[in-house]
Amino acid sequence: MARLRLTSVVRGLVLVIGALALLSWAPIAAALTSPISGAVAYPSTGPKLVMPFPAGYKIKILSGYSPSGGSGLHADTNATGKANDYYALDLVIDGQPSFGKGLPVVAPLPGKVVKAGWATSGWANYGQRVILEHDLGDGHKYHSLYAHLDSVTVTEGATVSTGQKLGTLGQSCQGALSCGSFSTPHLHWALHRDSLIGGSGTGGSYGGNAVVPEPMDGAENLKQGLIVPSTNSENPVCGDSVCNGTETPATCPGDCKVCDPVPAQGRTVSESESLCFKTAGSPQYWHQAAAGHDGSLTWTYATSDPSPDNYASWELSFAEAGDYSVEIYTAKAYAQSQQAKYTVKHGTASSPKVLDQSAKDGWQTLGTFAFAKGAAQSVRLDDNTGEAAGLKRQLVFDAIRLTRINGSGGTGGSSSGGAAGTGGAAGAAAAGGSTSTGGSSSGGSAGGGGANPGTGGSMTTEDEASGCQCRAARPSQRAGALGLLGLALLGLALRRGRGGPRGWAQ
Repeated sequence: MARLRLTSVVRGLVLVIGALALLSWAPIAAALTSPISGAVAYPSTGPKLVMPFPAGYKIKILSGYSPSGGSGLHADTNATGKANDYYALDLVIDGQPSFGKGLPVVAPLPGKVVKAGWATSGWANYGQRVILEHDLGDGHKYHSLYAHLDSVTVTEGATVSTGQKLGTLGQSCQGALSCGSFSTPHLHWALHRDSLIGGSGTGGSYGGNAVVPEPMDGAENLKQGLIVPSTNSENPVCGDSVCNGTETPATCPGDCKVCDPVPAQGRTVSESESLCFKTAGSPQYWHQAAAGHDGSLTWTYATSDPSPDNYASWELSFAEAGDYSVEIYTAKAYAQSQQAKYTVKHGTASSPKVLDQSAKDGWQTLGTFAFAKGAAQSVRLDDNTGEAAGLKRQLVFDAIRLTRINGSGGTGGSSSGGAAGTGGAAGAAAAGGSTSTGGSSSGGSAGGGGANPGTGGSMTTEDEASGCQCRAARPSQRAGALGLLGLALLGLALRRGRGGPRGWAQ
């Protein structure tokens, strides 16, 4: 009998391993926009595609794909005698005066300059433009276009690398730096495959195929209104108002400004302070809402992934060492995570803390910590709380409040106060534990996806000319599903070994 039980268990394990192996070899569904007829996808052989702006800028899509995406000029995929700009993008720099006019435009790919300067004749509406030629490793020739520039800083025939400055964002067209054809300064950008350079006047990029430029800085489904933080940092330029690459507050203080230090008595640090609050991860999973402290907050969905996909930190510097109480603002209408995982870096120590964000509408105490004088300290929150993505629990990032308790400490010693809230086991929700009902959602998408940042609405799933608008599950969510399948099959094997329900073969 014992041998039969062992044999059943072994068979069960074989079933589990086999199922996992088959699923692991199954292709992962891509969430990239599918090219319509005549267009092509960005080649897998090419380097990572990033925004044509220096790292640190938040780039907003003024007009996206197709004539219905914001610009009627974004048309054609494989016309032989014109520019195939169906997947072109009109880009501005979010939060900058005049939409970023006069700020650097840089190469998102290495290449050769084939056109630089004023376009004329049939291409004159491009104004000052640069066209780069690229070899992306698949045997085809690619051209990228940068139009309406305020200035051009490269010459034809030059070789450029990723991050090298090409010119500045502008509003030029028809031989003038200010154009009556459109009112908003922006960069018109497009990528073409096997296009020709020439035509009337000084020529443009025409013929060939329109290319879907995804993923771009990790973003997919590039739509009007989407904001994508640029990571293009290979060639930093001190004095361009952006801190990137090897620049530091010491080497380039004008670009690398720092968050204001916490004074002796403490202060509130809002997530709206861009120098103090830093987000990371997939842009499409970040959302903003007009709620919470000071009327704004950021949120994403909690997951049970083994590692964080999206996370953010409040970067802190202290004028004086001391013990400070740390409080977290949680707006109940959005805060649904019952086991938010914070990490407080104070002095030389790092303290993990768990907080039930749904427990209170307003300030909640995370604990008291001994902070040192100076910078390199922080409060960080990760999205992998242990709560299954299918629960769609919103994890809130809002203001934090630091209050001086006394003047001692600052050496990175132990913290007091413990974790606020009870948290709970990481797998409680997946194991059938209770789920939170506190607070109404502002309308995110199902699963781990979500609306475009800043919209607070659901991602659409209807078919459009620009391709699939849906988002597949994250690979790590898929891995979690595999794990559950494995446990289920193993449980089946064990039950069969013990005899199982009546009617099962023994």
